[in-house]
Amino acid sequence: MPELPEVEVIVKGLKNNILNLKISDLKIINKNLRYPIPNNLETLCKNKKIKNVLRRGKYGIILLNGDEHIVFHLGMTGKFRFSNKLIEKYKHDHILIKFSNGINLIYNDVRKFGSFSIIKNPIDLYNFKNLGIEPFFLEYVEDNLWKKLKQKSKDIKSILLDQGFISGIGNIYASEILYDSNIYPFKKGIKLSKKSFSLLLSSTEKILRKAISKGGVTIKDYRNVTGDLGYFKINLKVYGREGLSCNKCKSLIVKVKRGGRSTFYCESCQKK
Repeated sequence: MPELPEVEVIVKGLKNNILNLKISDLKIINKNLRYPIPNNLETLCKNKKIKNVLRRGKYGIILLNGDEHIVFHLGMTGKFRFSNKLIEKYKHDHILIKFSNGINLIYNDVRKFGSFSIIKNPIDLYNFKNLGIEPFFLEYVEDNLWKKLKQKSKDIKSILLDQGFISGIGNIYASEILYDSNIYPFKKGIKLSKKSFSLLLSSTEKILRKAISKGGVTIKDYRNVTGDLGYFKINLKVYGREGLSCNKCKSLIVKVKRGGRSTFYCESCQKK
């Protein structure tokens, strides 16, 4: 599933290519996603201009001129691609957006867990979708997050995955962040020391920024809007590396499955 870095790369790619363009037509090819695509999306978007493209957590927001805007979530396999006037059709295409300059943007989603919705002004990005703080402002809210952490009985990895705590982190980056900060993934949040928590927040921003700079991670399906892979996979230290040597201590990376999710860590560096 695309996590914050992948969505950020997608959003930047869209912004670089469609900002200030006018939508001449939008066609719903297949409305069946996680939630049905709103029927009025076609009429809403026609003749509208793209004013901005933003990201909040794992959501993308396409701001149009007027009072209504588009929110998208890529789900597990959602991706955008550009096409010239000769539109290549693929299985699992769901939305076709035509721009007045001849560019076409297509949304494709094999597993159909993505979503498109419409939001109206005023947009409250701070409380958007009940999401937690963005991970690039953690130093300003560390004390507040520390208080929230001390009220949680879950393990620290589950807390990282809680979108209401810090937004945008998924399974891949949770494992990488915990490894970088030398924290045992299944340690209860209430038992984490203040020093370890500060390291965790620092690692969170560091790992996510580096992932964005490398274009995100491609495990199976992820591509950016120009079809390129994400190359942060070669920088992964634990995720998908079970049985391989830890880069810090040469112990073997282990994989544990809990609640349907796989967690990767080093038993020597991330002690209980």
